[in-house]
Amino acid sequence: MERWREVAGYEGLYEVSDLGHVRSVDRVVRHHRGGPKNLVGKVLRPGPNDRYGHLGVVLCKEGNQRSVAVHRIVMAAWVGPCPEGQEVRHGPNGVADNSISNLCYGTRSQNNLDKRRDGTVNGRRVKCSDGVEFTSLHEAAEDSGCSYQNIWSVCNGKST
Repeated sequence: MERWREVAGYEGLYEVSDLGHVRSVDRVVRHHRGGPKNLVGKVLRPGPNDRYGHLGVVLCKEGNQRSVAVHRIVMAAWVGPCPEGQEVRHGPNGVADNSISNLCYGTRSQNNLDKRRDGTVNGRRVKCSDGVEFTSLHEAAEDSGCSYQNIWSVCNGKST
């Protein structure tokens, strides 16, 4: 059963679930002509938020729009504010899974070790030019007969 909590700073406007979904809530706003207008809440469709593949949504408050990373609002709602010197880490399901079970706080070093463990490059799976996708650099190396280091170099623009 999916559970919902209010998004910090957007109380009464948006909610975030433990599965990583974000929705607007039903509310009455002032129409531009002065009268009341009913807005029906809906689940927002996240889109790419950065070059690493993290997902984000656009939230609006008092006419100001702001793009927010879904993983950050999930953690803030379900765990609390991010401690000083830490960041949100994604688990083995990758950056597309923003469920609370796939997220935790940790240091940048721990986050980088997670990427090495998961074999991801910049938080993403390895996708070849022919469309074949691998879950890790190691899997791509095994399948292609190339070394892990060579694939990493190509993915990071160090080699062609």
